[in-house]
Amino acid sequence: MLSLNPYRIGFRTIKTAIGMALGIIIAKLLGLDNFASSAILVVLCIKHTKVHSLQAIVSRFVSCTLILILGSIIFSLLGQHAIVLGIIVLFFIPLTVVFKVQEGIVTSCVILLHVFNAPSIDFHLFVNEIELLIVGLGIAFLMNLIMPSLDKNLKAYKKNIEDSFTKIFICFSEKCDNLQHPLDIHFSEIRLTIEKAKSLAFRDVKNHFGRNENSYYHYFDMREQQLELIHRIELMLENVEFKDELLTKLAQLFKEVAENVNSNDYTALRLHSLYEIRLQLDNLELPDSYASLRTRASLIQLLNELEYYLQIKSDFGSLKTYSEAS
Repeated sequence: MLSLNPYRIGFRTIKTAIGMALGIIIAKLLGLDNFASSAILVVLCIKHTKVHSLQAIVSRFVSCTLILILGSIIFSLLGQHAIVLGIIVLFFIPLTVVFKVQEGIVTSCVILLHVFNAPSIDFHLFVNEIELLIVGLGIAFLMNLIMPSLDKNLKAYKKNIEDSFTKIFICFSEKCDNLQHPLDIHFSEIRLTIEKAKSLAFRDVKNHFGRNENSYYHYFDMREQQLELIHRIELMLENVEFKDELLTKLAQLFKEVAENVNSNDYTALRLHSLYEIRLQLDNLELPDSYASLRTRASLIQLLNELEYYLQIKSDFGSLKTYSEAS
């Protein structure tokens, strides 16, 4: 059965609509021929980020200027015929690849058709097309300077991930208190959330011309590394089959970690608690069976993974936003 997506007018759609209208109005007021083509330029240059928009504008301006010069010269020499048009396109497209401006092929073809249909190829035509480019690309650039802040969404992702980590460590603590407690953790969902968060953080970088990194991106990358360690810890807990004295101490440590997941200075205290447990290992009774020995070995390895988890956060430090850093 055919299903329809919910009807929604996004911010990019609004900018495109306003930009197209402005492009046509301004081009018409300037008395330009083919003034409606300025709207095409606006549509093709409205992007999700400022950096991508600027790249598209530069690419289209270079390719359109190139086709305007080539088209004017070749049509003047060989005539404005369909075969000549095809030959120009045949050689022009590989040329855009050489100059790495192939993103402007569609726009360039529009300019080429203007030259093809022009009553006469002269200086007026050249100036008219350049002005069309300036109007359309200029409005697109101004529209793309208006970008919604992504900080709210990034903070929401951060809280979502931290809440998930908190629930996981509470679950680990309960598992240590009761080996029959199930570990129902949806790692695939958390991993997908982190990937979406990193994608949004990368997009935020592209919304700033003078920035080539994003603290949120590094933060989510750090959480992704920690998630892999948490997954390994879960596998080790699943293999614990014998009640060990170490479990009580681990239950308390997991509880402390859960209560301080979103803290920027919790790692030193938690690492101190972990090292205390290591020192107390010498005073614990030795395992007296194969099952208890295997359990103790798994728990010691678990401590190593948890130490690495805490060190990753310690090395990362505090999350500094761009506004705080500048």
